[in-house]
Amino acid sequence: MHQLEDSADPETRNAAFRLMEAVLELHGLGLEKMMEIVFDTGETGNAAIRRFAGDSLVSSLLVLHGLHPDDLETRALQAVNQLHGKAELIGVFAGTVRVRLTSGGCGLKESVEASLLSAVPDASSVIVEDAVVSNAFVPLSALGMAVPGGV
Repeated sequence: MHQLEDSADPETRNAAFRLMEAVLELHGLGLEKMMEIVFDTGETGNAAIRRFAGDSLVSSLLVLHGLHPDDLETRALQAVNQLHGKAELIGVFAGTVRVRLTSGGCGLKESVEASLLSAVPDASSVIVEDAVVSNAFVPLSALGMAVPGGV
């Protein structure tokens, strides 16, 4: 792709991009037809589609072509659930997946982010927030409140 983008000949570059788009469209249409055929077989087809969705390679192809049976939020929630309590899904807003760590740890933020990016490559962004510390002392002045006696 980078070699094509750097090509000095715009006509060759444009032809190569049109060819790539045509091949991707053909693959997408073929995958869509295959999904329809499998779905039409009933419960065994539904089970096969769930297996497709659970396979990382096939799942990524389904996402690429807009054919994944689960929406972005469902896939994000499934990815968070596989983290075994290390994070919680805050929500999905305009394509941005927001999660909060439930604990700290060296490299945990990066690990959670990598897991999510793998599960939701179609997200516009993934934001991983640090864990909220509970029962922490917060001075009244930090909350913008007047302290009695000026202390």
